[in-house]
Amino acid sequence: MIDTLQRQVQTSAYDTTATVQKLRDQLRYYAVAEIAGRPFLITKNDKVIVNRLKDVKVGDVLKLDKVRELGSKDYTLKGSPYVPENVFNINATVIEHTKSKLIQIVKKKRRKNYKRTIEHKQTHTVLRISNVDVL
Repeated sequence: MIDTLQRQVQTSAYDTTATVQKLRDQLRYYAVAEIAGRPFLITKNDKVIVNRLKDVKVGDVLKLDKVRELGSKDYTLKGSPYVPENVFNINATVIEHTKSKLIQIVKKKRRKNYKRTIEHKQTHTVLRISNVDVL
């Protein structure tokens, strides 16, 4: 039982190395990265709008380390749940902190003469993906 487990682990490690080598030979990459708990499909020079990240300032460079899938046109490397961090290098730069357009929410109870209007602006952070590299 233990021998078969070790063989499976060795086989998967070999397959990962072989797939990474094939990925390195490709020109363009994509990744499914988890930013603030949500998955985003990203490539180099993409602009990503996420919910407000409180601890970052404009101009900060973020290293994205939770990647579910890494691939190119021909090859894909899927993580379980994440791809190992020593395989890739993905950086994002904070461009701006913005607010969405004004959203009006109407609450009403019929036959009770009750109507309320609530206005809300959601805060967002805009990120620019500066590089997606396979190491």
